[in-house]
Amino acid sequence: MSTSSQEAEGMSLKSKALAFFMSALLLTLLAGAFVLSGGGRPLAALAALGLLLCVQAAALLFFQAQVLKPLAGLQAAARLMTDGHLDRLHRVSRADEIGRLAETVNDLAVNMQEVLLFVWNHSQESRDLLERIAERAAAAPPDAVLEEDIERMREENDSLKDIVTSFSYFEIRLEHERMLAESDCGSGGRCCGGGAACKSPAALEE
Repeated sequence: MSTSSQEAEGMSLKSKALAFFMSALLLTLLAGAFVLSGGGRPLAALAALGLLLCVQAAALLFFQAQVLKPLAGLQAAARLMTDGHLDRLHRVSRADEIGRLAETVNDLAVNMQEVLLFVWNHSQESRDLLERIAERAAAAPPDAVLEEDIERMREENDSLKDIVTSFSYFEIRLEHERMLAESDCGSGGRCCGGGAACKSPAALEE
């Protein structure tokens, strides 16, 4: 289930920030115009107005760099996670609220990976159990209903495994009915478990 930004109500954080700074800028200009219209020292008023404008521009740039840009990176990382890339953890380089939010997103990705790998392990056990049931059913008198049920359970189990294998995992790969560590995978993207079965991509293609 996905909720797009078009379905949400209200302004974005960037729009709200721009509206706030534009309102502050307008008030500053009105205050400067009021001071200038009253006579007095126009050069001092212009200097004060220029200083206020510089401060507001610096505040806007600071907000862009320290809030909007990190949130955009965090949003991109969360979007990758929802697309199945659980290996793309967000780099946490700050200890403020945004940094803690990034840590929470990373923890969510790790928890999702643990749940999916738990499902993978049980699907493997279910497959072995189904094979034993199928062997016993083959030795018994033919039962069309039982055979149909076994085949349907196989298809459902395979569909569940397809969902699990559609994700990419952190330091783990699911390949050829095996769970392999990323360190056992060669530079060509093939995993072989690090044993004698390991071959180069060219040798595997022969």
